[in-house]
Formats: sequence, structure tokens, C-alpha cells
Amino acid sequence: MEDARPKWLRSTKGAPFTGIGSLEADILAVVWEKDETTVRAVYETLRERRTIAYTTVMTVMNNLVKKHLLAQDKTAIAYVYTPAIPGREVGQTVLESVVHKLISDQTGTAISMLLGLDSDLPGDKLDELRTWVRDNSGG
Repeated sequence: MEDARPKWLRSTKGAPFTGIGSLEADILAVVWEKDETTVRAVYETLRERRTIAYTTVMTVMNNLVKKHLLAQDKTAIAYVYTPAIPGREVGQTVLESVVHKLISDQTGTAISMLLGLDSDLPGDKLDELRTWVRDNSGG
């Protein structure tokens, strides 16, 4: 039976998926923003925000290709990278993975934590949200 998880979620080293690294996320965000880009363009964008080596960006982008998160076109002199998966889909999958791993599929708790609603809503509104989440998420 074939694994139903997306290819990018399957570990090549036998370890369970725990999310996307910080640099991977930064690079993916740049590629999703540009929709089509090169290592040089991603490097220049990241270099405005932090100290980073060109070869590091190149290595991580190649790893993202191996994970099927980026597509790579080798026909031009400079390879062109495009998103292989929409950012929203990756974000949802990563979030589901973290919720599953850290709080045992308690989606209602995850939503409350993500929105920071425990401290921002009066008790009756928080109860209303919890009821809505429980009724609509199975959590």
C-alpha cells in the first residue's frame, strides 16, 4: 500500500516529519511571492534581511526541489525555480502536522492558541467560539 501523504512529507532519513525549517520557510515565502525566480534573486532578497551565503541558499533550494516543494527548470543558464505546491496547502499541512504531534489533534485548542483568543475574548464569547470549533472541526 502506497503512502497517502504528499511526497514532501515523507522523510528520506526515516524520521517523522516535524515541519519546515526556518530558512526553508523563508526561501519558500520568497519563491511564492515571486512565483518564478532564481537562486540569485532569492539570495539578494534574503541578504537584505540577514547575513547568508549564496551557496547556502542554493543548497536549501535544491533540497526543496528534492522534497518536491519547488520545481526546477534547467533549460536557462540560471536555473529557474517555481512553487511546486501552493503556499496555503503547505501551510495547512505543516499546521496539521504540528497540531497532531504536539496537542494530539485537539483542533479547537490549536485554533484558540493560534488566534490568541483566550485573553482577547470575554468568557462567554470564548465559550461560543469553543462550541463552534467543536461542532465544526471534530476537535
